[in-house]
Amino acid sequence: MDDKILVISDQKKDWNLFEKILGPKGFDVDIISLSEEIEDIILENDFAAILADYDRIEDRACKWIRLLQKNSSKSCFILYGENKKAEEISEILQAGAYGFISRSNLSKRTYKTVLGGMENRKSFIEILGMINELKEVNQNLEREKEDLRKKNQEFSFINRLTTEVAYDMNWSMILPRVLDTGLLNVIKPALLGMLYRIGSRWNLAFHLSENGINKEILENLKQDIADKFYSLSGEKILIKETDFHLYSSSVKISSSDSISLSKQRVMPLTLAGKPLGLLVILPKKGEEFDDGKLELLSTISNILALSLKNAQEYHRLKELAVKDGLTGILNHKGFQDTIQKEFQRAKRYNRSLSLIMIDIDNFKVINDSQGHQAGDLVLKDLAECLKNSVRQTDILARYGGDEFAIILPDTEMKRSEMLSKRVLSAVENHDFRWKSKKINVKISCGISTTRELHFQQNEKELISKADARLYMAKRSQDLIHSIA
Repeated sequence: MDDKILVISDQKKDWNLFEKILGPKGFDVDIISLSEEIEDIILENDFAAILADYDRIEDRACKWIRLLQKNSSKSCFILYGENKKAEEISEILQAGAYGFISRSNLSKRTYKTVLGGMENRKSFIEILGMINELKEVNQNLEREKEDLRKKNQEFSFINRLTTEVAYDMNWSMILPRVLDTGLLNVIKPALLGMLYRIGSRWNLAFHLSENGINKEILENLKQDIADKFYSLSGEKILIKETDFHLYSSSVKISSSDSISLSKQRVMPLTLAGKPLGLLVILPKKGEEFDDGKLELLSTISNILALSLKNAQEYHRLKELAVKDGLTGILNHKGFQDTIQKEFQRAKRYNRSLSLIMIDIDNFKVINDSQGHQAGDLVLKDLAECLKNSVRQTDILARYGGDEFAIILPDTEMKRSEMLSKRVLSAVENHDFRWKSKKINVKISCGISTTRELHFQQNEKELISKADARLYMAKRSQDLIHSIA
């Protein structure tokens, strides 16, 4: 391995550290100070990766990233520095940086991050190579005007797709975004589908060009796509738990048989050898995809794979901002965001939404008598106990201190009370121990539901009711308090 690594920093100790980490792995590590002509150096040299001290360069990082992107540089840009907020790191990654390494983790994460960046770089080089191949084909077929027009159209589409989608961090409407770049001008399928995961949720999006699709065929297609991904990755996907999106205003789910599954093409969205999702294309009746179209589909799938990986990493960092560091469940901000969203959904579709507020009885006594480490252990054990007691659709959060909350979509008061009793039983039977000593842990619960609220009231009243009933339960020692 003779890949060159550039370190941008005024601190000699940074170069020494990276030389110590990367030198034995075969990398050629060089350093430049902030006083040198950095822009000329990073453009004139083919660096595998650029490691820049974010504490020193700050806003110049985005400027240099844009410069590298504008000049189609193949260098991977990685930032390091003191710990930053998740929002700031997200902005850096969205601008185009591959990653950020906190200074305290340089020894542990530098080599792994550089390798990951080089894998990313390799995929990007392949994409550029495919684009150049398309360009070369266009030049060779200049005398054949119709073929040239089609190739130019494909080349323009790939450029638009790369520019608008490759670094798109929001995949909630990815299929319409892909269509907006002009995909249907270069490929005219009967059906276009994408299977992908953001966070823990799998998504299956379809665009149909035909007037109708048989409901049974549609369900068979969904399952067939899930089975194909399983054969590639070994990961099972439950279709009933997958978010389904159908795009086309004129398409109806009907009894027609206009679409056949026999000639579907499945393109894996793969990065660094790992399948991330699938691109599925069905040609129109009587049509087939030639080698040129299959090559184009391969290029599209590579671009989408790179974009999907970036979107997944961005989502992971956003989740860190709403996760409680001690228990791993939603923190107060995550709870507020979720309860607001679920309340609006319940109101829009006239569904029930219940809330259980939970508090540890005499938690201060545990902290005072056993110490804060014992208190932290109780909080972590309780969170795990609650996770094992709730349903898959329920949402668990740490409201603050020793107070927890469970959001229950589509749940009436009676079912909420049953769940509360199950939670109480689980906590009562759980063996809380600190240094081999059993800790007596009891909780109280307060329950509220949207069916009790007036139309004008919002999630704040739902929280207030559950919280008030929680403290009524604590005072009365009833453990659970629901409707007053």
